[in-house]
Amino acid sequence: MATAPVTKAIAAINVAIALLMLIPGVYAPVTVAGALIPARFTLGDAVFGDVGYMLPVWLTPFSSAFLHGGILHVTLNMLMLLMVGANLERVLGGKGVTAVYGLGIIAAAVAQFASDPQSPVPVVGASGAISALFASHMQLFPRKRPKTWGVLSGKLVHALQLLAGWIAFNLMLGFVGPGVGVNIAIWAHIGGFIAGLLITWPLLEWRYRNA
Repeated sequence: MATAPVTKAIAAINVAIALLMLIPGVYAPVTVAGALIPARFTLGDAVFGDVGYMLPVWLTPFSSAFLHGGILHVTLNMLMLLMVGANLERVLGGKGVTAVYGLGIIAAAVAQFASDPQSPVPVVGASGAISALFASHMQLFPRKRPKTWGVLSGKLVHALQLLAGWIAFNLMLGFVGPGVGVNIAIWAHIGGFIAGLLITWPLLEWRYRNA
């Protein structure tokens, strides 16, 4: 039996698309066509001129999650995906990983849009979805047993601690990134992480209730 087939399939699709993007003349039009561009939702396509090859705007949150800004970008993202995805797939199953990843894509897009609805900057990458997987992994594989805090359960306290740490980490990345020439969609990371926090335990209960 293959180990973590869904995780590996997601990684393979991302890598294959990244390699196709290396073909001369492909990167720019595909990025414009498929990237998440918040301004398309608020201002419409007309502001971008007569560009007839754009994907429908509602599809771009999903298509953008399979586009990357180069080989280094996709390599780092896929290494992180494989690092946490295999463990999660053992616990949540392939359908569970797909659900976390998919909801992470949606939540990342919503959060990034909400942070600047009129931004014309294309947003690409799987990091929002991978952030959701990280949130699931951190909850299911904690370094120590979560402790209750007053009337708050250990699970809730742990989730709040993880969220606070993730927000702080990404705000730091947002501060440092531009200084080294890297624009990081920190709100996509945060949105995806919140999605992972919310869906993990319901998914786990659903899986073992229907096992």
